Amino acid sequence: MGAAAIRVLRSTLLAWFGAASAVVFPLPGFAQTTPSATTPSAPVPPKPAACTYCKEALQTLDALRKRLPSDWTLELEHDPVFGGEVLVVQAGRPEAHTVLLVHGLGQNGFTDWIDVMRRLARRYRVLAIDLPGYGYSSTPLGKYSPKNYARVLQQVLARHVDGPAIVVGHSMGGAVGLRLASDFPDTTSRLVLVDAAGILHRTAFVKHSTTDLLPIEGLPDVLKDPVARMKDLGRAAVERVFGMPSDPTRVLRQSDLAWELILHNRTSVNAALALVDEDFSAAIYTLRQPTQIIWGDADTIAPLRTGQVLARRVPNAQLRTLAGVGHTPMETAPDQFLSLLNTALTTDPIPAAPPEKSPPDARDLGCTGQVDRQYAGHYREIVIDNCTAVRLMDLSAQRIVIRDSIVQMLNVQVRGSDVAVDATNSEVTITASDLSGGISVRADASRLDLAGVVLLASDTPVEVRRRSRLIASVSEIHSPEYNGYWHDSVELEETRLSVERTRP
Repeated sequence: MGAAAIRVLRSTLLAWFGAASAVVFPLPGFAQTTPSATTPSAPVPPKPAACTYCKEALQTLDALRKRLPSDWTLELEHDPVFGGEVLVVQAGRPEAHTVLLVHGLGQNGFTDWIDVMRRLARRYRVLAIDLPGYGYSSTPLGKYSPKNYARVLQQVLARHVDGPAIVVGHSMGGAVGLRLASDFPDTTSRLVLVDAAGILHRTAFVKHSTTDLLPIEGLPDVLKDPVARMKDLGRAAVERVFGMPSDPTRVLRQSDLAWELILHNRTSVNAALALVDEDFSAAIYTLRQPTQIIWGDADTIAPLRTGQVLARRVPNAQLRTLAGVGHTPMETAPDQFLSLLNTALTTDPIPAAPPEKSPPDARDLGCTGQVDRQYAGHYREIVIDNCTAVRLMDLSAQRIVIRDSIVQMLNVQVRGSDVAVDATNSEVTITASDLSGGISVRADASRLDLAGVVLLASDTPVEVRRRSRLIASVSEIHSPEYNGYWHDSVELEETRLSVERTRP
């Protein structure tokens, strides 16, 4: 690829990022600034840094050292993965168990953890770094993916720690910690995930941040149905954007050279694109370390849905939530967060049990023309017809039929002999559920979003009649034709799902 072609491709992609960022990339660091049409007559003074210890505020590592406790060590070390330098910070008791803190997106880097480090250092040896491209570390060329960042952490732990460490990751750092524990299991004795970003398929992840911020439950009855349908239109728009065959990020995914040249010095774009493009299915279903999950239930960036999937599908995991808390609980609810973190560091998870199988004599359930309804319990057949904002939670059934409706399902178990879930002209979001039948899902002119769903089919996992969109995040299929993971977004018509064929 020649230099001229690189320049054209770079300008095209960055223009696309700028236009789409406000809608489809709601992560810190994605906002693009648009030059003003007029030039100010006088210089505009720089805005004060929004952080206390970050490089933007202090500029130099020496200045940071003077602000931190004198017994903390801060050293720039060579990183053999990307070839640059990474800042490694150590605090606490040298003889104690090591806790590694992994930061998320944003230029604060490890300094997001400073208050937590002060508290943990009383009991543990605490290790933190600025990942390549962040904070006081250098910004080398490369793809800032969770997989590559996990290699960086593995190297740091190999230099500084004898034996496995407890790994605590926030936001993107949660995804990096998950990848570290999966790819290098001997490095990690326990995993704590805090509002982990990514994990879901990128379309599902972005839909939450762009369309699901206004809860239906708190609205007057007269507004519930129109708002639910407006949100449905917004989700459909996001699905169309990410389903475009001309998606320019495909070029980046196909060429490491293009990725490096186009995204050099755009750390957050680089890391966030790599984050939402990574498939964590195998890591989630095979993880062997005890895993504690902490989540702010008002998180507008990383959906609580992700935590629910992790708690259900990681073999030894438990989810704890903070009511009314957003994406950075260590900042907005520090005392509550530290209490949960201390419990997570010392207590084994208690996994949640799935719903029991629905008994043969269970009753039927019908919903017709209703708005904002929630159902739980055990049923034989459930029929939902022309209903909006319906939630099925902690529920079991032998068959679910959905027509002209908007439905969410969480922790649902369907075991039948025919079609487990049959959706016509509907939007259905299914999370952390098990669907078993001859056909696990039948879609007819519908949109289905599955996350952490296990499809057990004696015939075929998915049958599509009229054109339908199916999004699968870290889900699993067991069928005569295919046994394995499903993490993809596809549009199908008059066919049966072939997972290997539909992968990009």
